[in-house]
Amino acid sequence: MGNIQKSLIILSCLIASSCGYELQDTSALANKSGNVFLETTDRYSSFYGILKNTLKSNGIPLSESKATADTIIIISNDNFKERVITVSSSNYPKEFEINLEVTWSLIHQNQSIIENSEYKEVADYSFDRNQILGKENESKFIKESLAEQVVDKILLRINEVL
Repeated sequence: MGNIQKSLIILSCLIASSCGYELQDTSALANKSGNVFLETTDRYSSFYGILKNTLKSNGIPLSESKATADTIIIISNDNFKERVITVSSSNYPKEFEINLEVTWSLIHQNQSIIENSEYKEVADYSFDRNQILGKENESKFIKESLAEQVVDKILLRINEVL
């Protein structure tokens, strides 16, 4: 039985490596990007804060000015939209949908690499008017999760093109 398990593990590894499966890694991004400047219309948005913190936690140095930056990430739009999906028979909201739309561009060493790329993420949650505080926290958590997903996509895309 031991030989069969070992054989299956080896076979699984061979299949995974032969199909081109590869873990995506952004650890080398700090070396590729150099100093990064974040340009945005709203420095107080939750998306901007998550992007900035993620860059810092990945060891990517942030620049205070465009002039000293090697790479410029321009966030031209990051909007959360919330809408009611379903209502109860007594006309109270029962389910909400949250949309995050981000439009961004990338300039590296004074060359435009990516222009006006758009990412959208959607999630929904149920609403109980008797648990308003809990549902407010759930909404905030979902918004942060959507922002983290978009930030991950942006970093992976930047890693591909640099």
